[in-house]
Amino acid sequence: MAQGRTRLLRRRPVPDQRPLPLLGLQDRDQRRHARGLLPPGPGLRRARLGHRTGRGPGGLHGRGRLSALPAFTVALQDGTKVPCNAGQSVLEACLAAGLPMPYNCRSGECAECRAVLLSGSVDESPGADPAVFTAADRRKGRILTCLCAPTSDIALEIVLRDGAHAPRIEHVTATVSRVERASASVVQVAVDCPREIAYRAGQYFEWIVPGIAPNRYFSAATAPGGAELVFDIRLYPGGAVGGLVRSALAPGDPLELAGPYGHFGFTANDRRPAICVAGGTGLAPVKAMVEDDLARKSGRRIHLLYGARRQDDLYDIGLLDGWAARSADFSYAAALSDEPAGSGWDGPRGTVTGLLADTVFDGFGAEAFLCGPPAMIDAAMPVLEGIGVDPDDVYADRFSPAKQ
Repeated sequence: MAQGRTRLLRRRPVPDQRPLPLLGLQDRDQRRHARGLLPPGPGLRRARLGHRTGRGPGGLHGRGRLSALPAFTVALQDGTKVPCNAGQSVLEACLAAGLPMPYNCRSGECAECRAVLLSGSVDESPGADPAVFTAADRRKGRILTCLCAPTSDIALEIVLRDGAHAPRIEHVTATVSRVERASASVVQVAVDCPREIAYRAGQYFEWIVPGIAPNRYFSAATAPGGAELVFDIRLYPGGAVGGLVRSALAPGDPLELAGPYGHFGFTANDRRPAICVAGGTGLAPVKAMVEDDLARKSGRRIHLLYGARRQDDLYDIGLLDGWAARSADFSYAAALSDEPAGSGWDGPRGTVTGLLADTVFDGFGAEAFLCGPPAMIDAAMPVLEGIGVDPDDVYADRFSPAKQ
């Protein structure tokens, strides 16, 4: 697997893909599968039902408590040893130590952080998706490092990424510089960091806001470079962060951030065409990727398919038009799934995956990058395979509403 990529695993059919209640902001870490959890494997204990996981540096049991708790040791097969506080996830401890761990979602949905538990014991927090982390994984003694906290010293077998150029995870207090309505359903928030934060286009950051739990995660919406970060925030009725950005967040306010996280983004092979499919604010990381690629003049041919519900939900169309006018390497099309008849919209109607099926592509040799709701990504997979895209060349970043 190329460095910095999120490999989309083949998924078994899921019986119920209805969206969760809209209780929060769109983020990649809160979807819970409709099926029940599978039995734990050797050395692994379930966290008690009702236990809440707090994502981010605070680990599984919340921020602010870890420094007073005893530390365990996580040992890897190459002899590396990492301290891990009681209640802290194995993944967070290893990332804090600078190890190039494989991961993406940090919530049990992608299973990229799986490792073999060689010795010791852990507590597992709920959330593992049995469609990607199976009973066979558990029988083989595998765990998901994002969901497991040590209860003793442990030893793991895990294949690390090539992390020679991985951006360092930082914690900064940024200052809000602007809050602007981008569309009927999207607000853009720009913040100034005290220094330039190194990240790769496609990565995301953690928002740590007092009174809002669990923490939220939003992709950087612009290419790396400079001290400003821009985030596209989807507004949901009753969403905690949506309420914050609509009525409370203002220029000059402090905002605590951690990151960058994740491995979504273009591969290093810029001679292969890229098919990008974005739904809603899944456009955010794709914008950063396209902007960065065009600035580098890589020559990669990029075609973006962008989906929204209605015309007033579309945003940054002027930006996309400008890129298409200036570069022969970029083109895009937008589809609306719920636009009223007679509105004057003369573009495609229907889902963005329907647009993908209707667009004439030669997918052989192409790579695909999907970012948006899980149902969109699941629907796009067979379409991409049907036009010749190898499933091993599909990369995905799943966005889901936050669950309180």
